[in-house]
Amino acid sequence: MPDQNLLRLGWNMAEPHSALSSFLNTLPEAPQLLALGEPTHGVDTFPAWRNRIFRTLVEGYGFRSIALESDIIAGQRVNAYITTGQGSLEEVMRTGFSHGFGASAANRELVEWMRAFNAEYRAGPPLHFYGFDAPLEWWAASPASSLLALHAFLDAHLTELPVSRSTLGHLCGTEDRWTNPATVRDATQSIGDRDEARQLRLLADDLGSLLRTETPHLTTQPGFWEAQLHARTAMDLLRYHALLASRAPNRVERMAALRDRMMADNLLAIAEREQQRGPTLVFAHHVHLQRSISRMQMGEMRIRWWGAGAHISRHLGSGYAFITSDAGTVLPKGIGEPAPETLQGTLMRLAAPVSLLTPQALAAVHPEQRATRTDLPIQAGYFSLKGGDLHLTDGLLFIKNATS
Repeated sequence: MPDQNLLRLGWNMAEPHSALSSFLNTLPEAPQLLALGEPTHGVDTFPAWRNRIFRTLVEGYGFRSIALESDIIAGQRVNAYITTGQGSLEEVMRTGFSHGFGASAANRELVEWMRAFNAEYRAGPPLHFYGFDAPLEWWAASPASSLLALHAFLDAHLTELPVSRSTLGHLCGTEDRWTNPATVRDATQSIGDRDEARQLRLLADDLGSLLRTETPHLTTQPGFWEAQLHARTAMDLLRYHALLASRAPNRVERMAALRDRMMADNLLAIAEREQQRGPTLVFAHHVHLQRSISRMQMGEMRIRWWGAGAHISRHLGSGYAFITSDAGTVLPKGIGEPAPETLQGTLMRLAAPVSLLTPQALAAVHPEQRATRTDLPIQAGYFSLKGGDLHLTDGLLFIKNATS
């Protein structure tokens, strides 16, 4: 039976315009980055709701871009497709996403809608698509692509560079020298501490420094934003490979922390670029977007690190807002009804199938609801919201039953 107190706290997402308007009015200012976290990957219910929310934000609130937890460099292919029609839908779904996210039906729907919107709507700025993740899984790509792209930009506008393109190519070698999944567990297989990798770190730093010192001249040149992206990416990939080669006992924790700091740097660059066009919706697993410290169990190892959201919140303050999401039952993950004494059990008493709530108000009305959900299968990979984290969120999207 619906709880009358809860009914006063939540907005029915059957009317997303009204719900989002009410939610946005609770924020101290209109955010430049509005983040929506999902508790797991591979359940299309969550990105499907992201799509509905993004459409509403575009149509009613001036949003003109979206940034997903996917390779930022690969994502440029998606953006070229939705803005100019370059390539084909099949091609960009295959090559424009990392982590297998191109196979998601909700992501395909998003790309199709954005392309159609840009093709038909001429009254305002076109929609932009971004990835904001680095080009890595737990292992990482070669720095060659970004180093050579940065070198090409500098070479086109400056007369003397500290290294030749051929030297960079020789030091990088073939891609498979870098992209070895075994390096995650076996540091001895990583190239990250070899002489050529150390040389490349020095050269990447030299090229990045040159880009920064020549910014007053270069900032007006086409491709400057992308050159900055490649400078960050090359340097950070080399740092990441050095961690892969490290024997330190906390190397995996440091890898997770570096990845999220790379995400944060990319999102701050996106926010700066998009500032004059409109706000950006950000979508990722909520361990990357939350303000609280992130935790993960990997076999016998427990790791803790600060996610991108913690870094961005420090930089942007109230210009960053975070909506987390959760569900009661998650059919694809084998997650059934939550216990009634848990936060999720309380939320199952809401009247609407999908609701947007203010977590601070929910915590004030139900301060005793702090039981942690314990029925999640280990293999589910599902990070359920804990009551103690409510005060660090701005909103909660609760879906009673996630079915696909």
